[in-house]
Amino acid sequence: MNSQFSLFDTLILLGIIQGIIISFLLLITKRNTQSNRFLALGLLSFCLLSTKPLLHTQLLWETHYFRYFPNALELAVAPLLFFYVKALFTPKFQFKRKYWLHFLPLFISQAYAFIVYFVTLQARDISTKKTIANHLFFDEVKQLDEYILLLATLLYLYQGFGLIKDYKHWLNNTTSDTKLPDFKWMRHLFILFSFTGLIILIGRVFAFINLFNAIWFVEYFWRFVNLYTAFLIYYLGLKGYFQPNYVFPEKPNRVKTSVLDVDQDYIENYQKIERSMVEDKLFLETQISLQKLAQHLSLPQREISNIINHHFKTNFRDFINHYRIEEVKVKLKEPSNSNKSIFGIASECGFNSETSFYRLFKKHVGVTPKKFLDQSTTH
Repeated sequence: MNSQFSLFDTLILLGIIQGIIISFLLLITKRNTQSNRFLALGLLSFCLLSTKPLLHTQLLWETHYFRYFPNALELAVAPLLFFYVKALFTPKFQFKRKYWLHFLPLFISQAYAFIVYFVTLQARDISTKKTIANHLFFDEVKQLDEYILLLATLLYLYQGFGLIKDYKHWLNNTTSDTKLPDFKWMRHLFILFSFTGLIILIGRVFAFINLFNAIWFVEYFWRFVNLYTAFLIYYLGLKGYFQPNYVFPEKPNRVKTSVLDVDQDYIENYQKIERSMVEDKLFLETQISLQKLAQHLSLPQREISNIINHHFKTNFRDFINHYRIEEVKVKLKEPSNSNKSIFGIASECGFNSETSFYRLFKKHVGVTPKKFLDQSTTH
């Protein structure tokens, strides 16, 4: 049997090599070690899965030792990536024994794959192997695996979105540290993974109603799915490797909010909050948090959060950054600061991330700090 090493095969092989290298780097890096272990295992699982199309394109599937080779790791990727996100957002994360239940479908599927492989290994003829596999319901089980995979992917994506949403809520309502990431890239990546799930669902629907009659269409459809998913996995691996080592405070629980009655205490409390910004200028502290503000004002965190949300119509993070930006605007206009850099002034006003400062300034003011400074000097 002759086979050609196509561009598709080359891309898959390069992806496997890259994935193995990134996995190794993730395992040895000292940043985010707990979460990176899950990401590395997820990448390695996908690398092993990526060998499956090569078995077919290189006609290895038609050989004795590679027919029904036990590779059923599809159900490993989604839970591993979920635990990557969970470990990344959870301080002092520990893998509990009950979490092994997430991998039960994987263990069952892989055990079945081993059974089929070793039973069919007794026969050297491919047609005999097929007959034995049919008696073991190989095709039916593989179809069931695909449906379980689709369902699991959707469930873990939903759970992953929930973790990111909770983190974002915590980020906006409890801390003003501009160095902490918002992980927008991860949210966008999850959306792209959702698109992958949709593609697979469409493929299963087409197969069910026999729209996959054209062999070339089936071949190119699954090649596209393989390459697209590979790109997302390896992109996630690179982002994970270069992700800085952030130490998050306690688990980002939501701060429950409710509509408050406007009474005298309410008025006095929001005036206290306002004075803490205007007079005390607590926003100048780089890592001012809801907890620190509550200690300063001797008020419950929940009450402060409610007032900021309902009276000031914003979240804690934007509330603090508003005062920081207004202070930057004032200082930029002062002649005594003409020799200072723009970010030097911003750092005096509580910002500790240059990238975040420029992004937030443009968002709140509508122009870049440089343009604002130029406009101020011309008036």
